[in-house]
Amino acid sequence: ASNEGNDWDPSTAPALSTVDLTDNYEGYVYMAGTDNLFKYTAERSWDLNWGTPDNDGTLEEGGIGNDISLSESGYYKMNVNINRLEYTITKTQWGVIGDATGSWENDQDMTYDPNNKVWTITLDLTAGEMKFRANDDWAINYGDNGADGTLEQDGANIAIDSGGNYTIELDLSGDPY
Repeated sequence: ASNEGNDWDPSTAPALSTVDLTDNYEGYVYMAGTDNLFKYTAERSWDLNWGTPDNDGTLEEGGIGNDISLSESGYYKMNVNINRLEYTITKTQWGVIGDATGSWENDQDMTYDPNNKVWTITLDLTAGEMKFRANDDWAINYGDNGADGTLEQDGANIAIDSGGNYTIELDLSGDPY
């Protein structure tokens, strides 16, 4: 369902990354189907895996029938804590916002390309600043501390030095840490 590799093959599944070098993991995964079943694995094998039959945010080790299910296709932010056996999944739709995009009040919605694993938008920008944010809300937003091309959660506004027509690409498929 993740549109990557073979379904149910951990060796080709999208990976989550450690947040703080402990048992907290985070990542973004596109789920193509409308009846998605999956589990989290410790490594790229089935030796140690977790799921839940209840979709209640708590994990249980292994077992048939402990699949986590998502009933909608979409782009999901996944957070997992292996110590506490807890997880959260948030469906996201991304946009850009800022005075460079026309307003700090209204997002300009981006489109996800599952083949290239990026969000894109082409629009006219003015000199100013912008950020990326999910779901028309500030709970999940990215800026760029240090203007180094690397995004950080709640990071600094991204400067746009001159106006023009831009194609903006957001790639959340890699290791964010």
